[in-house]
This record gives sequence, C-alpha cells and structure tokens, in this order.
Amino acid sequence: MNSSYFIDIFLFTILTYSLYTDLKYGKIYNFITIPSIAAGLVLNAHVNANGALAGIYNGSAAVLIAFVFFIIPYMMGALGGGDVKLMMAIGALKGYIFLAVSILAIGLVSLALSLFVFMMQLFKDYKFSGMLNILAGFYHKNILVGGDELKPILKKNLKFGISIFFGTIIAYIYLLNK
Repeated sequence: MNSSYFIDIFLFTILTYSLYTDLKYGKIYNFITIPSIAAGLVLNAHVNANGALAGIYNGSAAVLIAFVFFIIPYMMGALGGGDVKLMMAIGALKGYIFLAVSILAIGLVSLALSLFVFMMQLFKDYKFSGMLNILAGFYHKNILVGGDELKPILKKNLKFGISIFFGTIIAYIYLLNK
C-alpha cells in the first residue's frame, strides 16, 4: 500500500472519531490528537519526495501555522483546545498547503452552518413577525454584547468539529482534482 494512502486513511479515521466524540461528549481527546501530530511528522518525513528533512519541515511548518492561526480563537473561547490540536494534526499529516486549503474550506463550512443556525433561530424566535422586529431583535441579542457575555455567544450552538470534518473532506476532494 502506498504510504500517502495510509496517511489519508489515518487522517479520515481521526477525523471521523473526533467528529463522533465532539458530537457525543463535546470533546476532541488528546489521546487522538497528540499522537496524530507526532505520527504525522514521521509519516510526512517518510513520504515526502524531497527527502525526510523536507517532510519534517513541511509538517512542522503546518503545525506551527495551525497553532498560530487558531490560538486567538481558542483564547477568546470560540474554540476548544481539541479543535486546535486536531488542526495541528491535519497539518502534520498533510502539510501546510493542504492545511491552508482546509482552513479556507472549514471557514466556508462554518459560515454556512452559522447562517443555518442563525436562520433556524430566527424562525424559532420570531415566526415571521416582521422584518423590522427580526432586525431589532438580532441587534439587541447578538450585536450589543458586553464583556463576559462574549464567550458563551461565540461557542453557543455549533461544534467546530463538524466544520473541521466537512471542510477537510472538501479540501481533500478539491486538491485530489488538482
């Protein structure tokens, strides 16, 4: 079996398990993400066409990019630590180019899911009672946010593991055709 296929199978296994645990328990566990980061660096070194050192560089750069990119949302309370480490594992396994495409795809999936949740909340709260009431209610509920109220709103209704799972699959399919 080709080593890159093994990486892909490994990636989709950890993604699937992480999605399951995120949906069921609200956690992405360290016993999955941390060994996956280490395995990703080793496997990336093994399969890189430019040599082991280039593979280690590619994986390490991706881990660092994922950490830097997602540490601010983590510190604000919008993401959990497992989400950040799962993104680092994706980068370690597939490299920084795949990670960059994944981040874009994950962002688009998050936007679509957020709009869906927002629309469902509007339909539930207002039952089409008029556009002006909807806009005023949205403004007072979501835009006028005080200090400590920010954290619960950021992480309120959406598990980020869903976005990571589907965004990574979209990135994989997109890059498969390139």
